[in-house]
Amino acid sequence: MGREQFYVITGASGAGKSTLLKALAERGYSVMPEAALSIVREQEECGGTLLPGTDLQAFMNEVVARNIHAHEAAKSLRRPVFFDRGIPECIGHMALLNLDISPAYIEESRARRYANTVFVAEPWPEIYVCDQWRRAPFARAARSFEPTVLPYVKQGYTTCVLPKVPVEQRVAFILDQVRRPEP
Repeated sequence: MGREQFYVITGASGAGKSTLLKALAERGYSVMPEAALSIVREQEECGGTLLPGTDLQAFMNEVVARNIHAHEAAKSLRRPVFFDRGIPECIGHMALLNLDISPAYIEESRARRYANTVFVAEPWPEIYVCDQWRRAPFARAARSFEPTVLPYVKQGYTTCVLPKVPVEQRVAFILDQVRRPEP
C-alpha cells in the first residue's frame, strides 16, 4: 500500500481542518500536521527568524522541505494517513507569491503523490476565529481558498468538499469516503 492511502485535507484557513485532523488522531488514525504552522510555532518558541514576515522565500522553502519529509515519514505509519495540507499547494502558494520555485520541488510533487481524492474544507465564517497564529480577517482567508485547491486540480487530483457539519459527522464522512475504492 502506498500513496493511495495518503489523504490530504486542505482548504480555507479556519475551516476546521486542524480540529478534524485532531479528531482523526484521537481515533487512532495516522496524521501529519501542517508544516507551516509547525514552523511558525517552533520559531516563535525559540525566537527564531524563519517566519513568513521575515524571509518569505526561506520560510516557504522550509515548508516544502517539511512536506516532502512528511510524505516520506508517512511511509512507516499505519494506513490510512491524513495530511494537513500537502506539497502541491506549497508550490501553488509560492507561484502566487512570485517566489522562486526550484525545479526539484516540481519533481518531488510529481513523485510524491497522495490519494487521488483530496478533501477540501470550504471557507466557513460561522467557525472562523482569529487567534495567536491566525491573524488574518475571514475575507482574506476566504480569498486564499481557490489558490490553495487549484494546484491539486492542476495535478489531476479529484476534490471532495467536506460538509459543514459538526466534527464527528465530518470524521464519519471522510472515513466513509476512504473506505470506497479510488476512481
